Amino acid sequence: MKRNLTSAALSGLLALGLAACSGDDGVGTSATAGETTGSTSDGTSDSTSGSTSSASGSTSDGTGSSSGADACGGACDGNASCNAGTCECDEGFEGDGMSCSDIDECATGKNTCDADATCTNTDGDYTCACNDGYKGNGMSCKDIDECSEGTDECSPNASCTNNDGGYACECNDGFEGDGFSCTGGKEFGEVCEGGDECNSGLCLQGQQCTVECSIDQSANDCRDQGYYGLCIFIGDQNYPFVCAGDLKTGSDKDDAILSSGDSISRQFQSIDDVDVHLIKVPAGKYNMYATPDPDDDIAVVFYNIDGSLLAENNSGGAGEIEGSQVTAGGDPLYAVVLNVGNSNGSYKFNVDPL
Repeated sequence: MKRNLTSAALSGLLALGLAACSGDDGVGTSATAGETTGSTSDGTSDSTSGSTSSASGSTSDGTGSSSGADACGGACDGNASCNAGTCECDEGFEGDGMSCSDIDECATGKNTCDADATCTNTDGDYTCACNDGYKGNGMSCKDIDECSEGTDECSPNASCTNNDGGYACECNDGFEGDGFSCTGGKEFGEVCEGGDECNSGLCLQGQQCTVECSIDQSANDCRDQGYYGLCIFIGDQNYPFVCAGDLKTGSDKDDAILSSGDSISRQFQSIDDVDVHLIKVPAGKYNMYATPDPDDDIAVVFYNIDGSLLAENNSGGAGEIEGSQVTAGGDPLYAVVLNVGNSNGSYKFNVDPL
């Protein structure tokens, strides 16, 4: 899912370069060694699988071995036939005719499976199935060229090389990974068009490589992770919040999560110090403002949680209160307090419901 952000400074789309490719395992088809059917003199049929065949005979005067049971006295094994009074094991079985056991054609090598197929023994027969990466009927198998057929699972930023029964993927120059997933070498903040260009795999399209963040425990999670910008909501199902923009704050952790009625005091640590406050209030109207020391000049900028600009206040001079009457819709918002004067004193910030 991609979403436009409305802020000129922070607008963008999240383009995820975690593209996955689909492919075919190349599982082959199965075939039995054959099937034959014979007919007796009385019109009944006898069918077997594999290389087994069956025969019934009769004499011209009607006194011959027209029935295996009659001529052999019912002594033949269930997998044998009576032939001229003698029990003989059917093809696919071995023994003396009165006791017959299955021949494992796969174990003995007495099968017609291809060298690139798997032989599976069955009762009196066997089947052949081409191995993964090959196609055919099991008795004749040939390699599948996944690369030319487009059934490989290599990353779009990788090259595919076919080999016997499979293929290999290797990331292209400038990308890193195992060949199935390849990401670019661009660092956080570098301009990108797709997530596959970024080592994080995340890109605000047309803007910057980014990282995932959270507003649950910190007002300035991007700074806490060693990055910069605001942690904004983009609505993606997998990555709802990411760091965006070029806002850089001080190393001090004066940032706070504020609720309705809160009032805090903070000290700027330097002339260019910046504090980020995350305000979580119910829907309604509020006065949100900062009161500096008499000799300090400050500014307050409000952002919606999606990074779009809500209000900017720097109308007064030293000692003047800066803030806005804000109509909150129920979503969190940011108040960024900046020291714009030549001294680094303290200030008080209030969130007063109306």
